[in-house]
Amino acid sequence: MMINKSEEKTSYKTLWYGETESTNDLAQAAVAAKEPHGTVFAADNQTKGRGQRSNTWESEPSKNLTFSIVLYPDFLRTDEQFLLSKAISVAVVDLLREYGLSAKIKWPNDIYVGDKKITGILIENSIIENRIASSIIGVGLNVNQRVFVSDAPNPTSIAIELDKEFDRKIMLERLLFLFEQYYNMLAANNYTKLENDYFTNLYHNDGFYLYTSGANKFRAKITGISNIGELLLETTNGDRQKFGFKEIAFVIGE
Repeated sequence: MMINKSEEKTSYKTLWYGETESTNDLAQAAVAAKEPHGTVFAADNQTKGRGQRSNTWESEPSKNLTFSIVLYPDFLRTDEQFLLSKAISVAVVDLLREYGLSAKIKWPNDIYVGDKKITGILIENSIIENRIASSIIGVGLNVNQRVFVSDAPNPTSIAIELDKEFDRKIMLERLLFLFEQYYNMLAANNYTKLENDYFTNLYHNDGFYLYTSGANKFRAKITGISNIGELLLETTNGDRQKFGFKEIAFVIGE
């Protein structure tokens, strides 16, 4: 039976702001105030949007999706927190493919189209007694922006790739629906589809590519992701190694 996607609705509630410093900051305040699970803060303009590695996130006002989701995934242990990263990453890839873009997940959770970055994700968790008491998932998805002025090396957007503009609010509603399905699988202790979809959609998972770690530069292939989110590699001489976040870098466009 065909599913009418227009009838699929997320249970999450989105609050839109014209301007704010950071939607993750709004979400943190919501967690402190015990606002409901699934509350989403979205903004037309973030003046101090944050990315990974303490970077800022460039986003032209009213052009892109910048939002944060409030979650209370206390069914997950601390060593399972990377499952949340997998869930949002795969949901974004699914969304982009529905719009006709072939997207990949650059470990741990950047989303790429070709060798260009289209989405950044920042997840902030709070832990109580080895459980994830709350989680804030911040997403910056480049939708309608066509000119980037920061020193980010390789940005792109849906509008650049497809040469047309899209309704951001419709897109956000669909993305939240897709993410909620994966989140509900996690809550039901059903990880198989998510694990498979994440690895299948990994950037550079189809052979040997160049990486750098410290002063070392080497060629390796991805063999998997550990339970705690480490990147598992096998070098051309057969050595197997694992790397945590910030311990290794991809060489893009080699």
